[in-house]
Amino acid sequence: MKHFVQLTLLASALGLLPQALACTNDEDCGLNGVCNNNTCICDPGWTGNDCGRLDLRPGPRANGYNLTGQGTSSWCNGILRDPQIKDLYHLIVSEFTHGCGLDYWSPYSRIIRAESTTGPLGPYTFKQEIAPSFAHNPSVIWSEKDQRYLMYNIGCPQQVPSTCQNVDFTCGPGNAINGESGISVWSSPDLYNWTYHGQVFPGTDNNAWDADITNPAPLHLRYTPRNPASARGAPTILAYRGCPYNCSGAELITIATAPDYTSPYTPIHPSAPIFPEPSEDPFIWEDRRGNFHMLVHSLLPDAGFGDGPNVGRHAYARSWAGPWTFNNNSVAFTTSVEFEDGSIVEYFRRERPSLFFSEDGEMRPLLLSTGVQEVGEGASYSLIQPIGDGL
Repeated sequence: MKHFVQLTLLASALGLLPQALACTNDEDCGLNGVCNNNTCICDPGWTGNDCGRLDLRPGPRANGYNLTGQGTSSWCNGILRDPQIKDLYHLIVSEFTHGCGLDYWSPYSRIIRAESTTGPLGPYTFKQEIAPSFAHNPSVIWSEKDQRYLMYNIGCPQQVPSTCQNVDFTCGPGNAINGESGISVWSSPDLYNWTYHGQVFPGTDNNAWDADITNPAPLHLRYTPRNPASARGAPTILAYRGCPYNCSGAELITIATAPDYTSPYTPIHPSAPIFPEPSEDPFIWEDRRGNFHMLVHSLLPDAGFGDGPNVGRHAYARSWAGPWTFNNNSVAFTTSVEFEDGSIVEYFRRERPSLFFSEDGEMRPLLLSTGVQEVGEGASYSLIQPIGDGL
């Protein structure tokens, strides 16, 4: 029996024993790879048996936008390369004024632009206020269709107290407590000069499951070089998080559309979310094969707001309209981050995921941006971590 066990272990190590089937189709690989001979061949940037994990790598300790040493906290952020200056990168960030921490994101959040000349990892330095308090949740894309940058966010102008305190206010229907409901849009030709176009997607004062509307995530449309007009006639697509009035119930994800970015948005499934798993902070994109993906901050029991490590989840679909599948088997990213010096930080919270992709048309994820909060700290900052070998 002993020799049989030894031979079995040796055969297994040499790959001579039959293996359990890992996949029967590309959906079993989360559309982050292809199923070949019952094995998922993952796209660059993804790993795991079902290609459901980001291939995160150690990065430098000095990265992203971290001014906590100066008493300034930040949160949601996204990376953009300058359209004219090759080695200049921009980070659009929510930053909190008056030295307030994450607990006071409302009403102290404002939206700022920071710059890095040392690469997309940063570190970034403050350059410009785009929108004063209260402004939060910025998500910026380049729209080939409109030939300009579009920034979606929540908020409305507020005079904030000089000391950190909670303030009840509203920016429109859906929420009367902290102003989070209702999505606005801005446009810019160059990332420096911004035009405000008003609120294009308000919440509702009714009993809808998504009366309170926040977390805007415009679709990163993909245009092929051989057919640059391929999506010019497509609707403007916006993923968002909805929950009942004053967010008194489950937080769930769905999608809304509009004929153009300044028009009113309409949910594609008014009566239900696109998947049942509680989540927020969607980030949505189209891959090189024309499939659609989301990263979300999971609100399942092993994640949530400091409730567990498994905060990052992936969802996927063949069409942006669905059906969407939420990956319950793999965790895209956790609250654990390893750095180049060998240190590992187990964060209390890690949310607001955003990806920075390769510019070669392959849509390889190169960097993951998140907002992080360390254990026992009220401050927060914007962290960037490398993905795979692509940077």
